[in-house]
Amino acid sequence: MIKGKCWVADDYVMAYDIIIQEYWTSAIDPEENSKWVMAGVKEEFNKENAFKDQGFTFIVAAHNFAGGGKSIEHVITGLMGSGIQAVFATSFARLQFRNAINYGLPFVTCDDIDKGCETGDELEYNPETGIINNITKGTSFQSVPAAPFVAEVGAAGGLMNYVREKIAKGEPIE
Repeated sequence: MIKGKCWVADDYVMAYDIIIQEYWTSAIDPEENSKWVMAGVKEEFNKENAFKDQGFTFIVAAHNFAGGGKSIEHVITGLMGSGIQAVFATSFARLQFRNAINYGLPFVTCDDIDKGCETGDELEYNPETGIINNITKGTSFQSVPAAPFVAEVGAAGGLMNYVREKIAKGEPIE
């Protein structure tokens, strides 16, 4: 179970706005990449660590979260560095969805989740069942549970760790 406070995106959130272009040249480092997360989405986050300092655990969004951009890994590492442990949306951009899997950050598809949460609501997420409880409102949502491979990659802390573990154990990588 993962439990924490959510931030709800007002509208379509582009990858270009999650990490604004001037920071794409920084190293792929969660701490560094987290400093300007959501700076292009809301003016209140356009200062160093402004999003991170809010202490959010989840992001709730609508259609095509993290779309309209390049497949830059800074988006995922920045979200992770800012404390995000899962993102719930009605749909995701394909490139960032794959990057999230590679880094072990759950991008969870859930119909109407954006209509049932407000920023600051306390949520609880069970990755095994896909159930998201909004503790603040007393409501629940059924998301798509993670595929077994995706869950294994997430549990290992990302694709590279998953591969290292498999190699160390002499197991085939499927």
